[in-house]
Order: sequence, then structure tokens, then C-alpha cells
Amino acid sequence: MPVNSRRDYQSAIETLNSFQTKAQGNVSGDSDKLTEMRKYLHRCGITLEKLDELSVIHVTGTHGKGSTCAYCECILRNHGYRTGFYSSPHLLEVRERIRIDGKPLSKDKFAQHFWDVYDMLNDQKEYENDMPVYFRFLTTLAFYIFLKSGIDVAIIEVGIGGEFDCTNVIRKTVAAGITPISIDHTALLGTTVESIAWHKGGIMKEGSAVFSVEQSENILNVLLDRSKERKCSFKMLKENLYVLDNGSKIPPHVKKTNASLALALSEAYMERNCNDETGSKFSFELAARSIEKTSWPGRYEIKHIKNIRFFLDGAHTVGSIKTCSNWFKDETSTSNRTKALIFNLTGPRNPENFLNELAICDFDVAIFIPNVGYEKETADTANFKLTTDTQLERCQGYKEKWLELEGNSHRKSAEVFASFAQALEQH
Repeated sequence: MPVNSRRDYQSAIETLNSFQTKAQGNVSGDSDKLTEMRKYLHRCGITLEKLDELSVIHVTGTHGKGSTCAYCECILRNHGYRTGFYSSPHLLEVRERIRIDGKPLSKDKFAQHFWDVYDMLNDQKEYENDMPVYFRFLTTLAFYIFLKSGIDVAIIEVGIGGEFDCTNVIRKTVAAGITPISIDHTALLGTTVESIAWHKGGIMKEGSAVFSVEQSENILNVLLDRSKERKCSFKMLKENLYVLDNGSKIPPHVKKTNASLALALSEAYMERNCNDETGSKFSFELAARSIEKTSWPGRYEIKHIKNIRFFLDGAHTVGSIKTCSNWFKDETSTSNRTKALIFNLTGPRNPENFLNELAICDFDVAIFIPNVGYEKETADTANFKLTTDTQLERCQGYKEKWLELEGNSHRKSAEVFASFAQALEQH
């Protein structure tokens, strides 16, 4: 039975959140995850043959895959295609993860589809825990919605890795993209970049057009081997395809990676899936305008609220933190205003590595908060795996590490607050 008896959006999110800590049934290995996905899809009336009907662009990598997908979606939508977009994680509301024609599902539509899928899965359970965990449920829901919506193309962001990620239940892709690869999720993907690259290369499908941004030689060798194994074309984009400079808001490193990759993927899709109804031909000018207009909150985002300028980024690896720090320094190099760091860290990552990189920004104050926007947080951002009290304890540890950094005497202060809203109120 659902967590509560209502059938609205709020109850859907509360029920979905109960899957965060749900036991995973009889799943024992990586390959079993995809077996489970096929089972859940079948219970929703989605065979693999039915899934083959989706025209898919699949994107993996360590960082930048979400923004690459967002650029692709906007480019193709502006060329006249109906789009579906599945991404993770969400910033404020779960429904941000599943978009049709560039817009998150409405609360009513999300609730309607959620309960349809929930009922089909729940009614066919073979044992108590025979329901998908959080991300698998959302992935099943996304495929169900995409097939119901009659879209032309589904742009799908991998969750973690690629080979055994539940999005990789798809058997066919038109094009696939690989963003910069570095060390992350080592417990699942291995401790070497070669192991991680092997997992990322798992999204390659026979006959697909696969593109990668520039990678190190050892990573490239792994990807080349995987492309031969999977019998697909493979191209590493050595040159910057995104040459628009005048008035561009896109940081230079993003032009060379995410934007260039999105251009290659979109053009490849249109070459292979020309829509007779639109008659569209790929236009670089239209694609560039689309990229410039793409809204992807929390990724190299600058927001002005009252008298405060916020620089927002979801960097989660040492490499991306370094890039983020350099971006912030470049953007604020001529400013004499007070600089404050508001820092939140999720997952089993080493905070000291991140804080060392952020120290170059010469912040006047560092503020550490749990993953809470407001004291009375909505269910969309609830984390059942890690309580707020536990997160606050970790924040105290981050504060201590920050103050212990070498050469930290010039920094004025470091504080811990219970939420983002509280941090703003106090400053």
C-alpha cells in the first residue's frame, strides 16, 4: 500500500521517498540491476521491443553530462523536434527530472503517471520488497512517460557509470556522448580512471554514433577498445566546435567540452533521424543561440537577488571544484565586495580535497550547511538516508578542516547553519 491514502503530488513524493531506504529484494550483482529494470518495465507494459521505439541520445561522464543533455534538448527542440529529457539529481522538485518539450511535468501530470506506474508495480509484486528502489522507479517512470508522450527524441543522462546503470536497459541509441572522465564513485566504478572509463563506455551500442570530449591517453584507449567491442563509430572532439565568442555567456572550458559535445550529438541525431514533418537541417547559428538560452540551474549560474550576487555550481569532483574555483576567481577578479562561501557536500567524498581547491578564492567567510533550503523542507528534497542532525555534525567537521587549512589566518570566520535560508538571514 502507498505510504498514505491520498493520490496527489505530495503523497506521490512521500511514497517515492520511502524507496530511498527500501531493501533491494534479491539483487546481488551489477548485472542483476538491469534484470530488475527489465522486470519492472515489463510489469508496466514496456517490453524491450517497445523500448527500442524510443529514439535516444545517451550521455555519460564524470561531470558536465547534465548540462550537455540540457544543451542537446534545447538545440533539438528549437529545430522542431518534440523532446523528452531525463536527468538527475533535482534541485528543488523531483518533477524537474522528467521534462517534455523542455518543461518539467506539472504536479498533476507527475502524480497521475506516478500512481499509474506504482499500481502496476505494486499489484504484481511477488514478495514484500519486490519494488524498485528510488532511482530505478524514477527511470521506469521516465520511460513510461516518454512512450506515452509521443516524443521524437529522448535525451537521457546516465545516473552513475554506464555499463550497469539502470538507464542502460535501453538496447539502441542514435548517438551517445561522454563528458570529461575523472575519479568519482569509486565504490561502484573502481579506483582507477581506466576502470571508470570502462563503465562509462558501457553505454556504447552497435551502430551508434559515439562522441567524447578530449580525454587522457589511457582513458581514450579504453574507450576505443569499447567502441570496437560494441561495433560503433567513435570520435574524440579534439577541437572546440563552439566558436561563438561575441556576447557569449558560456565559460571557455564549457565551450570546449559540454557545448561542443552537445553540438556534435545534436548534428549526428539530425543526420540520422531527419524529421520529414519539420524538414529541419542542422543550423549552427540556431544551435548556438539555443545553447546561450539554455537554462540549467545550479551549473555555472549567476543569480542576482536583492543586493547579493550568487555564483552557483554543483561541482562534485576535485577536477570540477578546481574549474569552479577558477571560474569564480575570473568572474570576481575586479570586485571588492565581501566574498562568502556556502558549502554543502553529499555522498562519501573527501571534503579536505574540495576545501583545499576552494581556498584559492580568498573568501571572507565560509558557511557550511546541510542539504536543506528551508527549516520546513518540502518532501521533494528529503533525504531519508542521512538525517539533518548527521549532516550538521559533518558540517562542524568541515568547518574545523577549513580553519585548519595552511595559510588560513587571513580568513575572517567560518560558521555552520541549519539551512540555506538561515545562512542568508544571519548575513
